[in-house]
Amino acid sequence: MVDAIKNSVNRMELTKGRAADGRPAGAGASPASVVPAGETVKVSDAASSKAVAQLAEAPPVNTEAVRRIKDAISRGEYPINVDRISEALMDAYRDMKT
Repeated sequence: MVDAIKNSVNRMELTKGRAADGRPAGAGASPASVVPAGETVKVSDAASSKAVAQLAEAPPVNTEAVRRIKDAISRGEYPINVDRISEALMDAYRDMKT
């Protein structure tokens, strides 16, 4: 969960036009990782086919884990660690400020 929050913050930074370290989005980044506004990206048919094949092999979501979590939430038994969530939010905030 902590990583998910940090990844979300990093994506927000990129959409604002800045990399996570405060540099402009294109500075020092590879062309594949950051695309300036108004530009397009083309994926070759081979790469597209390979990605589709990989996604078809195994779903990107662990449906069993999702089912267990949903069941626990519906029963009111899902543990929430407020301290861990607070720490992750503060870490994300500090990362945004630097």
